[in-house]
Amino acid sequence: MWRALILPTLVLAFAALFLRSYTVPPAPDRRGGTVVSLNWPNRPLFGSPRGACLDLAEGQPVIACLIASVAQARQDGIPLLQLGFCATCYGLSQRLATLGRDEAATQARLAEIGRFGW
Repeated sequence: MWRALILPTLVLAFAALFLRSYTVPPAPDRRGGTVVSLNWPNRPLFGSPRGACLDLAEGQPVIACLIASVAQARQDGIPLLQLGFCATCYGLSQRLATLGRDEAATQARLAEIGRFGW
């Protein structure tokens, strides 16, 4: 019996490598939400537009990076599931994005990003 489950388990494990999500918070100009999609594994499992924009140079506009990050995630992936805004997913994606980065610089960038409602 367990031998019959090996192949489906391997297929699901391989597919899980390509499973990604991103969470966008609600704002007056948009509905927030979490999207689970199949995508290349070049982004974190719990992604966020904020995570892609933390390492910008000082003079670069943050809002353009945020919009481009979401557009790239939508364009590159195959959406599987769209959920409402998930505060837990959003907090997890932010914690994962800030791992291993300078705390002061990260908080300053997050404050700048927060002014745009992201």
